[in-house]
Amino acid sequence: MGGAGSPGHRRVLRGRTGSHPSAPGGTASRARRVALPPQSAPEAAGPAAAPPLRPAASLILISRKPKLRVLWVRRAEANPFLGGFHSFPGGRMSPEDGPTDGEEALELAMIRCAVRETFEETGIFVGVNGPKPDQAARRLLREQVLNGNAEFWPSIERIGLSLDRAAFRMSGRWVTPPFSRARFDTMFFVSELEQPESPDVWPGELSSGEWVEPDRALRLWEEDRVTLAMPTLHAIRVIGEGADDLPARLRAVPEANGVPSRHVILHPGIVMVPLRTETLAPATHTNAAVIGDAEIVIVDPGTADSGELEALYEVVDGATARGGKVTAVLLTHRHKDHVSGADAVRARYGAPVWGHGLISDRVRLDRELRDGDRIELKGPHRRRVLALHTPGHSRSHIAFFEERSRTLCAGDLVSTLGTVVVDPPDGNMSDYLRSLDRLRELQATALIPGHGPPSRGVDHLLAALLEHRGMREARILSALKGGPMTEEALREEVYRDTPGAPPALAARTLEAHLERLVEEGRIRKDSGRVMLAK
Repeated sequence: MGGAGSPGHRRVLRGRTGSHPSAPGGTASRARRVALPPQSAPEAAGPAAAPPLRPAASLILISRKPKLRVLWVRRAEANPFLGGFHSFPGGRMSPEDGPTDGEEALELAMIRCAVRETFEETGIFVGVNGPKPDQAARRLLREQVLNGNAEFWPSIERIGLSLDRAAFRMSGRWVTPPFSRARFDTMFFVSELEQPESPDVWPGELSSGEWVEPDRALRLWEEDRVTLAMPTLHAIRVIGEGADDLPARLRAVPEANGVPSRHVILHPGIVMVPLRTETLAPATHTNAAVIGDAEIVIVDPGTADSGELEALYEVVDGATARGGKVTAVLLTHRHKDHVSGADAVRARYGAPVWGHGLISDRVRLDRELRDGDRIELKGPHRRRVLALHTPGHSRSHIAFFEERSRTLCAGDLVSTLGTVVVDPPDGNMSDYLRSLDRLRELQATALIPGHGPPSRGVDHLLAALLEHRGMREARILSALKGGPMTEEALREEVYRDTPGAPPALAARTLEAHLERLVEEGRIRKDSGRVMLAK
């Protein structure tokens, strides 16, 4: 099972929060974003409910001169949610955006939110009446707003600017799926600029922005060179067919009408399908993956619930509709929330189940995978999957690396919701750290974790997990400088920064750290007490 807590990407900001697969490119509101090391991550918890929805807005900004283009932004790879994905400007609503009593008031507040967020993230004024300030004044205003020293709407109203409500057309409402830690109810609006301005993206939550022709954007996506948030992929496909009657065409799918998507497309022929499972909080779902678009493999069908599996079957049936087949079901490791649906999937598709030999006490295997095994998948987008034995979370753990897109199915080596439980004897901390180092050597550019949203900030995530474990070991050694301690007292001291960490699971991961430090000769145990080695 995956661990919990924070992977250490919390931001100390007024009003800012993470985004989501159905969210805008940025998030809401004040100062610059700062990523902290993972010093306050609870190691695990019990079952969790889906987090509540938060109102947000995003702007689909188009221009027809000199040809049809759309403004997209790229989220920084270090961003805790959908790092490295392309999306549209936007973010979470701020109180200054206005009241939300009733649908009309809510839509107006969301337009104001989209205008404000687009200015904060790109420096572009959209849909305002009145003479716009020059670049110097605009930059000063932006700095004041982002630093929390001024509010956007009162500031621009003082200089004679006002909202042009007619410049915006409501074009959809996307809701974050329940597997995400932060969930948003995001309204999307289309607006058109006669004279497009170049975006001025300041480093932070975003890394870049540009005007792009829809056909070029889709070509980059087809070539695995970019990854698009789901609303972004949908919108660019629609805009690529022409700009007429955009609002109605953008709303012509269930997901644009408040129905949460059951899957996330990372690349052509690489789809993540979160399935509700019996797992550890804050996770509520385990990520299955479908790789390939004719011959396919299915990774980690973690539930036997027939209703949940329908979401997976829909993706599989779509991928194999034109004469394809399921080559195999691949299992990352033996834990229940990753293998429970294997027999049901095998029965439905007549597909063999492959995994590490240590899984065979849980699921009948048709083939034992070895480190370095490769699986070639034919189809419009040829995929090649490399199996990597990566023990640590479990001795049976295998990560799967799609080599052409450089997409890593990391299983429970990585969670984008928190740290990972390492529970001896199946878990081993030294193995876990070596496996993380091995994954870094792959230079993967996209990641499907065992739990939580996908990311393109792979190296950042892996580095944060390694840093977190180093921090825990430093706290152990520092605590023992005061003299021998019982393991219970040591746990209380080492996890003093995470009072919400469940004691039993924190104790298991502490034991994994102690095993490693004993092996290295840095500590020893005697008569139920832990002490520094002499």
